[in-house]
Amino acid sequence: MNMITTHQNGVAITVLLATRAINPLSRLFQRELAALLDKLELRRDKLSAAIIGFDAEPNATRHEQQHLMALTPAQAADCMHMLAAYNALLQRIEHLGLPVVATLGGDISGHAFGLALACHHRFSLRDARFSLPQVRQGLTPVAGEIARTVRLAGLQTAAPLLLDGAVLRAAQALQAGLVHALADDEAELVKLANAAGQCRQRPPPAAPALTPAALRALLRERLADSTPAAEAILCAMVEGAQVDFDSALLIESRYFCQTAINLAPKKASALL
Repeated sequence: MNMITTHQNGVAITVLLATRAINPLSRLFQRELAALLDKLELRRDKLSAAIIGFDAEPNATRHEQQHLMALTPAQAADCMHMLAAYNALLQRIEHLGLPVVATLGGDISGHAFGLALACHHRFSLRDARFSLPQVRQGLTPVAGEIARTVRLAGLQTAAPLLLDGAVLRAAQALQAGLVHALADDEAELVKLANAAGQCRQRPPPAAPALTPAALRALLRERLADSTPAAEAILCAMVEGAQVDFDSALLIESRYFCQTAINLAPKKASALL
């Protein structure tokens, strides 16, 4: 299957992304996504919306491991550069000047969920499930997955998703503010997506208020038995919530590269 396929549907364009291919560290995927955005930017005055669907596959996030096996401290700068380039692509989605609608069903996890969070509207089937499981792999989420989740859901609500790799049902994601509406079937999902093309775009969320009491409670609850990856995620959550969005992305990228570099020797030795 192609990484990205498009189909003209009246004045809207429908995009299907292969979840297995969505990877911030893949230059090939970045080129494909950039080409899609070039097309949308060129035609945005003639389109009502871009509707993005995801070809969700079980365990689609495992493909990331091949990019991390050889990641060394000497490659940290390249890792940061790749993440900066990918973050710039997601911010092009947010500032496209055209409503971008994510339609979600099945298991939406990892970087597929991260890309959906950069869309202006997210509509989900009621049986969809959402997760950011990187902590279970010894990694931190990246490419805005921490910053956007915290800004949308708040620190306390985002904590199980980010720090435990918890799976949210669609109703829980709706309650957390991570999706905007639920549909009973594909037909209703299409109706929601088409209607969103007539709505004003949603701006990127602002950072939530961070009270000292809430921060102390979160740290007390989470630092006692946390893993190195969970500690790094918690730091990225707290530090990122206190700065502007671009700075939060930079913080997130640094923690990801740190955990990925520390993880690589362990992964390599496990194969010996």
